Amino acid sequence: MKVLKHEQLVIGSTLSALVYSYYTGFPILYTRVREPFRFDWFSADFDLDSIVDKPATRTLKTLDSFIEVGLEKRKMWSFLFFTLSLSGMILFGDKVNSIRVDGNRLRAITKRTKEIDFDKLIIFDDHELYGVGREALQDNKYFVYDWINVKSGSNHEFDIFEYPDDDIVKKIIFYETDRINGRHNLKDAVVISELTQEQISDYRFSDTYIRFRAEKDMKSAGIRGTRNGRDQRNPERFKYYALNLEVAERQVEKIGFSTIVEASNASLDTRSAEAIIESFRNTKPSGYLRKASKCIARNILI
Repeated sequence: MKVLKHEQLVIGSTLSALVYSYYTGFPILYTRVREPFRFDWFSADFDLDSIVDKPATRTLKTLDSFIEVGLEKRKMWSFLFFTLSLSGMILFGDKVNSIRVDGNRLRAITKRTKEIDFDKLIIFDDHELYGVGREALQDNKYFVYDWINVKSGSNHEFDIFEYPDDDIVKKIIFYETDRINGRHNLKDAVVISELTQEQISDYRFSDTYIRFRAEKDMKSAGIRGTRNGRDQRNPERFKYYALNLEVAERQVEKIGFSTIVEASNASLDTRSAEAIIESFRNTKPSGYLRKASKCIARNILI
């Protein structure tokens, strides 16, 4: 069996991992795809360092003001993932089921085991990664995304409710519903919470509770259900159905790592994509990756 050799390996497919690989030229292995959340944006004033073109900002209406947001992080992720794949820097693609480390040798478990000798692992996602430390025993928190179909009350002006001081619900984001084709202004919602494993298993923090919470906050903001004709006693006034919200799906994503790294040749990298861009700002990729990124950005055949 041929053993590959790399100075450093990047573990994970998060946006931070892709940005780090883009700047350093170190190859990536991952055991699961980790796209950014659909409604994660860069700050409107953040300099993207020409990795991708900076788009026009978008204005979101909150409960009491407006906020400006920049590029959707998922768009940068897609660009980098495609560019790194085309440049041969994502080793074994999506075929890796688990990664096992023994000293300075890594075994990527696919249908056939692949072996790589390395000097250093930079870990951005420790999912199905073994041999670098021990399991963390702390009670991690999780991002919980409750996707809600708004059957009555979907036509309103709000884009986001934010609750920075709330222990449970952090945001309610209203977005153009995917359930209806064509142009329209009807919105469904996703509620973003931070819960412990114990809370996730507790009915008091179930998707039903989250639905009631979203309905309560929408009512408080003055959002009403679908219009239901005019008031017969006062034709200048309209009647409205009650709000009708239906939970469509709950998604759970762990915050942080499951592993305490004890190996001297491995480290966990907890930096955001923004922090990595700042630390490497004005550093350009080299070799084929540089050519590929330029051509893809300009829609030029390589």
